[in-house]
Amino acid sequence: MFKRAGSCATFAVFLWASFVRGQQSEAIRGNVVDAVTKQPIAGATVLLMSSRQGVVTNEAGKFKLSATQPNDSLLIRFIGYRSERLALAEINRNHRIQLTPTSLLFHEVTVTAKRNAAVAADSPAPVELVTTDTPRLLTTHNVGETLTHMQSLLVKDYGGLSGIKTVSLRGASEGQVLVLQDGFRINNPQGGWVDLNLLPTLGVESVEVLRSGASAQYGSEAVGGIVHVRTLSPAAHFSPQAEYTVGNYGTGAARIKLSQRVGKISGVLAYGRLRTEGDYPTGLAAQPRLQNNHLNKQDFYARGDFAISERIGLSAFHQIVDSDREVAGSLSFPTSAAEQQDNNRMSAVRFTAQTGELFNFNVQGSLQHLEQDYTNPDPFFPSASRHTVDARELLLHNRSRLGVWDFLYGAEIAHFEIKSTDLENPQRDQRSAFVQAEWRWHRVRNNALISLAITPALRYDHFSDSGNRTSPKISLVWKWEKDFTLSWHASAGKSFRVPSMNDLFWPSSPYTAGNPNLRPEVGTQFDGGVLVQSANRAGNWQLALDVFHTQLENLISWIPDENFRFSPQNIARAKIAGLEPALTWRSLRDRVNVRLAYTKMRAIDDGDDAATQGKRLLYRPDHKFDATFSAQIFGGTWGATYQLVSRRFVRQDNSFSLPGYRLLDLFGSYRFDFTGGYQIYLAGAIRNLADEHIQVIEGYPIPGREFRMTLGVGR
Repeated sequence: MFKRAGSCATFAVFLWASFVRGQQSEAIRGNVVDAVTKQPIAGATVLLMSSRQGVVTNEAGKFKLSATQPNDSLLIRFIGYRSERLALAEINRNHRIQLTPTSLLFHEVTVTAKRNAAVAADSPAPVELVTTDTPRLLTTHNVGETLTHMQSLLVKDYGGLSGIKTVSLRGASEGQVLVLQDGFRINNPQGGWVDLNLLPTLGVESVEVLRSGASAQYGSEAVGGIVHVRTLSPAAHFSPQAEYTVGNYGTGAARIKLSQRVGKISGVLAYGRLRTEGDYPTGLAAQPRLQNNHLNKQDFYARGDFAISERIGLSAFHQIVDSDREVAGSLSFPTSAAEQQDNNRMSAVRFTAQTGELFNFNVQGSLQHLEQDYTNPDPFFPSASRHTVDARELLLHNRSRLGVWDFLYGAEIAHFEIKSTDLENPQRDQRSAFVQAEWRWHRVRNNALISLAITPALRYDHFSDSGNRTSPKISLVWKWEKDFTLSWHASAGKSFRVPSMNDLFWPSSPYTAGNPNLRPEVGTQFDGGVLVQSANRAGNWQLALDVFHTQLENLISWIPDENFRFSPQNIARAKIAGLEPALTWRSLRDRVNVRLAYTKMRAIDDGDDAATQGKRLLYRPDHKFDATFSAQIFGGTWGATYQLVSRRFVRQDNSFSLPGYRLLDLFGSYRFDFTGGYQIYLAGAIRNLADEHIQVIEGYPIPGREFRMTLGVGR
């Protein structure tokens, strides 16, 4: 009996002590933001001064911790910002804490790698970000031109402003690179790739390039990585802008933008027109100038946002791109009278709701309508084709935080229809589900923040014409942060590309035939890297070193049968490995910027054909080097870019290659400020300063020396 009474007394004391501790413990919440931009700071360290224990802010800049001493204080710090110390008595519920930047270190936030906001040091794969208002890009006309100097990315340029532009990333083909626009996939299911010439910079705010396989998060095509186009966001106030760009070879482009916010509603409208003759020199005596290369393009972009509440929002945009271009063909097979018209439409809507730790919901849907007409009235080989693609996509996902776990899970459904003179009107249905779970551990030791994040991800895709595919991936990020930041990341996973509808359903003829039994191309990837960031009196430094290895199987290749009729087969294999060092330096006030990026890559055929085994894959250069320099001098921004690309083999047996090339561009911009926030700006560029005659793709020369100038006014 006494034992029972003693046990009860002990239990009562324990409950009382727990109650007292609970009464003495207070939950402290806050939001850490940049004092200048008012943007949230993810990854900031928040320490209790008494115990030196703490937490880090999430992607929204928010934190929560428990304090037991009312007289305690918080130390909030983030590299590149002045630390703040606040007494707990000064902090109210959801208190906003502003950190003043001491330097413009590398705090750019990207969303593609984690499908969530993250800075570079927390990203499980390298992501490069470029904004279209960067001075060197003020004279560019399409997304293809903005990506030229991205690391490990080769823009496959088929000739000036009129030519097709596709991308190869880490040795992956254009069909193995997923292109997103605000999270919506825009790869054309007919051919599997995207013509970046049809993505004007008019409605683009920034572009992210993820260098890593990402099928576990995004599904098909994300073998080499992702190009993620982010559309223009409405401004916080009335913001008109108009500009005109002129250039060589009859080039002229006009663009108008209007943005306004009224209460909870904001919007942006943009319209642009581009015209060029495209008759630039080819460097060949037989055909001194390119013929039949005219382009007339117009585009329209509209977006509206409605802030239903602080945590619930609705957004929608509509985009129109109409392109009418002459098709010059290649130098070997010119098409003197061929024409192509493209009429693309895209409408999208997104609803977001963030109501707590368990419910951060996103649902978005899109409609795409793509039309293409091609005619070639050649007297010997006339041809005409018309293609219409309709794509409907619905994506929903939710993010839940449970302690040290961060779960992202969702589903995606899509339907594609093609009406084509070349195909038999095929259709495709897609059903997908995915889950991603990030486990995060962190400690503060000797005033240094140490964290580890491990993220497994899994996605299931079902295609009505290509079967099922399961894509796993696991990644980890280890970070140490005190006076500088040191981050290691590594990942391993599977990726795939579903066969294009051309491959599956090309009509049977005496010369060609599709193959409805094709299997998806499959990739196995391993990559890793280290990132060092430092801010000192010498400026802001970032050194990155990444390595990657990819094994590709079931590659689709069109081969002839015994009757010399070509059809696609899953026969090819490939190995791609590479090294990516990069150095970025910015002066303390961001007046001088230098970036050096190099890619060493070995992409070889690993198939069974003795004639091609061990040979380099087509159009995969072994070396690519990009350098960018800019400086603010005399009130303007001036700079140069340099690019070196090694030779590219254009025959499978490596019997012939295009020579390597070097490109040097100069750029500059100057702004005149007026009252009311208005300004006039002037930007200019000299592209291909040395006037080199270059063919990135065999038979398709790019322009020589080219002058462009942009005059604009805006607010």
